[in-house]
Amino acid sequence: MILDRHQFARRLFHTILHDGDLLDIELLLRKSSRINVNLDRLRHDGQSLVHVCCLRNRLDLLKLFVEGGLCGVLSANADGWLPIHIAVYLGHTHIVLYLLGK
Repeated sequence: MILDRHQFARRLFHTILHDGDLLDIELLLRKSSRINVNLDRLRHDGQSLVHVCCLRNRLDLLKLFVEGGLCGVLSANADGWLPIHIAVYLGHTHIVLYLLGK
């Protein structure tokens, strides 16, 4: 059971960072509707959800967050990098192409 925004954020980032299943993330997002959470403002070590998706090469989750209107692609991380910078740097071409289309 998710009690607050902090617990939700920890669980969400933990699931993503440990290669959680898309269905697990969708379930967490449904549960988040009971609490007031702005997903675009969540951070883990200075990285937004979109940045973490780029770091972990998770195009499926990136699409879920962006196309669902939950997160934008133009926010900078703590180092000033946009998600596309991370995707280019790491060579995640499919993510770069997706982000260029946004």
